Parts: sequence; C-alpha cells; structure tokens
Amino acid sequence: MSGFSNALRRLLGSYILPSRDGRLIVAAVVVYATGSGLYLAGGTVFLVKAVGLSTAQVGTGLTVAGLAGFLTTVPVSMLARRFGPLQLLRMVQVWRAAWLAALAFADNVWTFTLFASLFMISQGPVLPMVQLVVGAVAGERDQTKSLGVIGSVSNVGMCLGALAAAPFLSLGGVWMLRSILLIGALCCVASAGLFGLLHVRVAAPADRPARWHSGLLPVLRDRRYLALTTVNGVLFLHTVLFGIGLPLWLVQSTDAPPGLLSGLITVNTVLAITLQVHFAKRVGDSRGGTRALRGAGVTLAASSLVLVASSYAHAWLTITLLVVATILLTCGEMLQAVGGWELSYRHAPPDLRTEYLSVFSLGGAAVGIVGPVLLAVVLELRTSGMVALAALFLLTAAAATVVGARLRHAERHDALEQEPEPDEPAVA
Repeated sequence: MSGFSNALRRLLGSYILPSRDGRLIVAAVVVYATGSGLYLAGGTVFLVKAVGLSTAQVGTGLTVAGLAGFLTTVPVSMLARRFGPLQLLRMVQVWRAAWLAALAFADNVWTFTLFASLFMISQGPVLPMVQLVVGAVAGERDQTKSLGVIGSVSNVGMCLGALAAAPFLSLGGVWMLRSILLIGALCCVASAGLFGLLHVRVAAPADRPARWHSGLLPVLRDRRYLALTTVNGVLFLHTVLFGIGLPLWLVQSTDAPPGLLSGLITVNTVLAITLQVHFAKRVGDSRGGTRALRGAGVTLAASSLVLVASSYAHAWLTITLLVVATILLTCGEMLQAVGGWELSYRHAPPDLRTEYLSVFSLGGAAVGIVGPVLLAVVLELRTSGMVALAALFLLTAAAATVVGARLRHAERHDALEQEPEPDEPAVA
C-alpha cells in the first residue's frame, strides 16, 4: 500500500510546478479552463433553448466571432509591448468575463453575434501571453515541461467545468442556463486575480517600436518561422477532427452505438491529463521539437486510416478500431502541442517574442475558421476524403522535418556568430 501511495504522490507531484509563482499559474489556468468548460458545455444549449436561435444562426454567429478573434489576435497581443504580458493577460481575462456575462443576456441573433465577437477577441492572446509568463517563471530550459503541466491541468479544468454545468443543464430554465455563463464569467475574474498574485516581473521590452506594427516586420520576413507556423497550423486540424470529424464519422460511417462517443471523449481526456507531462519531458531542444511535430503528423495520419478501417468493420471490431483511432488522435494532439511549444518559443528572438508568438498562434486560429469546412468535404467524400486527410498529415510530417532542419541550422549559425573570437597570439 505504501508503494502505491508513493507512486501516486510522485505522479501528482509531476503536475505541480516547484515555485510559488508556478503553482499560482497552474491554479489560474485551472480556474480559467473551468470557465471555458462551462461555456463549451452550456453556451450552445443556452442560445438554442433560452434565446431561441436556430442551429444555423448559432453556427453563423460563431463563425463571425471566430473571424473577429482571428483578425484581432496580433493587434491585441501587441498591447503587451505597452503593458507587459502579465498585465495584458489579466486585462484579457477581465475583458473575457465582461463579454461572457453580456452574452448571458443576449436576446437575439444580433446581440449574440456582437457579444460573442467581443468575447472571442480575448481568445487568441491567452496562449502567447501564458507562454511568455511561463518562460519568465520556469526559464527556457523547463518551459516546455512546464507548459506540459499547464496543458494537463487545463484539461482537468475543462472537465470540472463540463461537470459543473451538468446540474444546470438538467434543471433547464432560462436562469439555470444563464447561470452557466455567469459562473464562467466569475471564473475569468478569479483567474485574473490569481495571475495578479504573481511576483514574477514580465516587463514589456524597453526598446518599443515607434509604431505597434513595426515589430511584426521581422517575423513576416522570417520564412522559416512562417513555415513552422503553417506546419503547426495544419497539424492543429486534430482539434476539428476530434470535435467534429470523429462524432460524425461514428454516426454516419460506422455501426457503432452513438453512446460510444462519451467513452471516446473520456479516453481522450484521461490520456491528455495523464500523459501530456510525460510527452513534454521528452522534448527539450529543436531536434526534440521537430521529432514531436513529425511524430504528430504520422500519428494523425495513422488515426485517419484506422477511422477508414472502422467503416468496413462490424460490432466489437468497429468499437475497438474507434478506440485505437482515438488513442492515436490523442497522441498526435500531445505531440503537436509539445513540438509547437518548444519550437515556437525557442526560435522567437527574445526581444520579439510577443510578435513571434502572436503570429504563431494564428495557425491554430485559422484552423478554427477553415477546419470545419475542410472536414465537411472530407466527411462528404467518406473513405477517399479520409485517405486524402491522412496524406495531408504525412506531407505535413515531411515538411516538419525540413522546417526543423532549417531552424536547427539557423540556430547553430547564430550560436557560432555569438561565440567570442579567440585572442590573437602576442607578437614577440
């Protein structure tokens, strides 16, 4: 029994960052993710049942909101040049809380679209600012490992939010559904307060550009980094494949019971919580980050092909293949995350990390807009569409290898340039 207790203590200890500031970041992220879980679990239900919007109206409004978030990610992130990443992170959380609360009182499609768009402005800058704050607390050496902890506990918070929404959803009624969003807003305020307790100083760069967009010019000229952003964005399709593709594939292309979807979501969540830190520990340099992105492409391709096989199977074999596909999809998700974290931070110049990381985040934001349309085409083509998606992931894995090699070459070149020249021998 003591051996089990020690193993459990070591397991839980790996999810706690050693410093006080690290623990505060973890707590703030858990609270923030809980609010997001509440919104994801109850937001659509509130809009349909309480506001009376149609599914098409909700979809259109969310698309407009997603586009608003995409277009404002970089400009809002640039405010870190003036206020600093930590202060901007707190401001974004308060902004998020205000418009989530406003969304709870939307009464037609126009107010819903407006409030949702203003709410989504806060979405894009969160991860870049968290990366910058974690980098200041943990240092470059432990940054990816720390972000692995953040990713794991974020999943815990999402689960807590979804579970917390369940009683309100079962009771129904306008105010019960509205309360889900209002509690989510309170979570954002609490998260801002926890971030405010940090003692770490993540100051804005002293050499601020004369114009806010001046710092963007170097990253827009950095073809290697833009290629990395594109590769990571394509691999980020796993979010849409899991959220949209897997459920629709299960229902439309297999004989599996629809109730299996809850089990597959549980498998994904448990694996993400328990293994994300382990995956992150294995990545600590450019070579490891490249290997992770390449592995993500291969694993996601394998998951897509297993999904194809599941449509030709029957009964228990179908269920087994769907579970295997979910495990592969989750591994691809974790590999993409740690590879993206490592390479995006390592190859962003320290004095321009705000600009570089905000541009890097656009890859994932673009997937939120383009991904559903792409998956709709894939699902319409069924087997040939899923095979084409697997081919896309394999091509992206190959591209990750090339991009990673170029990034490592540039890193070695910069290191050689920074080495001091040996002193010339004295002339007798």
